[in-house]
Amino acid sequence: MSLTPSSARVALVTGASRGIGAAVVIELACQGIVPVLAVRRPETARATASAVQALGIDPLVVACHVENADEARAAVAATLKRHGRLDILINNAGVVDPMGPVGAVDVNEWDRAIRINLTGPYLMVDAALSALRASPAGTVINVSTGAAHAPRTGWSAYCSSKAGLVMLTHCLALEWGPEGVAAFGLQPGMVDTDMQSAIRAAQVNEVSRVPRQQLGKPERAARLIAWLANQRPMDLNGQDLSIRDAELVKRAGIDA
Repeated sequence: MSLTPSSARVALVTGASRGIGAAVVIELACQGIVPVLAVRRPETARATASAVQALGIDPLVVACHVENADEARAAVAATLKRHGRLDILINNAGVVDPMGPVGAVDVNEWDRAIRINLTGPYLMVDAALSALRASPAGTVINVSTGAAHAPRTGWSAYCSSKAGLVMLTHCLALEWGPEGVAAFGLQPGMVDTDMQSAIRAAQVNEVSRVPRQQLGKPERAARLIAWLANQRPMDLNGQDLSIRDAELVKRAGIDA
């Protein structure tokens, strides 16, 4: 099977080399959506790209630091050059560092977190918006967190940047929903990823003490994200959704 722009939607996924991002890329491909992998270092995406190739899709891997406007535009341009369209943008790239009390973390690192977690998604949307508006199914999915809604000790940069990302989702739906662009936030819960390993090592708050065996699998979160991308439930447009919402999970059928 070789999917072409005429037969399949195209999704650009940031932070696609591992964890939730890699799982999303594979799940999208399983559902017939052609993924483009935006990663800081293309060599880190080889395993994920190979998994997509095994499904009969030739994936495009693009180098992209999301906080760099030129690289964001270049990633979108490369997608359009290869596929002629862009239907879905999934802003997954993010960092939890720096971790520590307010006033005790490096201000430059704090600013870097804001640029990656909040400015980066804005730059990606800004670069992709024309293509998304031209698509019959333009969709933005911002990977959120419960920490956007409840402060956590030692996570001022993460909580603040992700709270801003939630508001960006609201604004996107308000401004571009009437033109057919859907925007969703998705809180994937505590997932067994490298980020969670760093959180456990830091021991800055109660999340650090959650046993690894209690963490969710990236694939489960990926199924819900892919469902949002595929189904575009417009009654949920603009909402910051949670994988802990039993009704949502049932509706998506991700545990069936």
